Amino acid sequence: MKGLLITCAPAIASQDKESTPGLLLGGSFERMPVQRYLPASKRTILFPARTGRHGEITPLQGNEALTEASWDRFLKESRERAGLLLATMDPRMIRDARGVIQMAVISQDDPMTASCILAPGFLQRFSSIFGPELIVAIPARNKIYIFPKLANRLPDISRTITDDYLISPMPVSTELFEISKKGIRAVGDIDPNE
Repeated sequence: MKGLLITCAPAIASQDKESTPGLLLGGSFERMPVQRYLPASKRTILFPARTGRHGEITPLQGNEALTEASWDRFLKESRERAGLLLATMDPRMIRDARGVIQMAVISQDDPMTASCILAPGFLQRFSSIFGPELIVAIPARNKIYIFPKLANRLPDISRTITDDYLISPMPVSTELFEISKKGIRAVGDIDPNE
């Protein structure tokens, strides 16, 4: 994750002690002061922010200096927080009529939920169920759909994912991402207009 975002942000030490650092996912329509598109994405951004106890988000600004040590600490704290959140998640496993798991759905109140796809343990946790390559949809900051890359039922659930995106107060995108040992990259979009 080091070097993922190249622009500057405000000094970490001056932030409210009630807020915590996080690399959050969002839609490109949000136009954050400091942002970067996920690999191969056209509509999904990653941006540094601090989140409060009640889910409020304060994006970091690009016009203030940040030392390399402060940035490294911010990234480390963000990854640790995503890893801890991932460890506490209890995904809902959706099975077909024969009892075979077709997908997992994670839904939490925390705006950092979608960022858990960046946690080091995300692929390992779901590879044991779906295989070494995953397809992930992130319609909202607080919701993730996880599928196996092969033999998935994505077309059957695409309308639900689109609806989640449209009704969410924290929308991200209708893009699909592949997560594998090679990393994360956008591989398509369930929106027929894209």
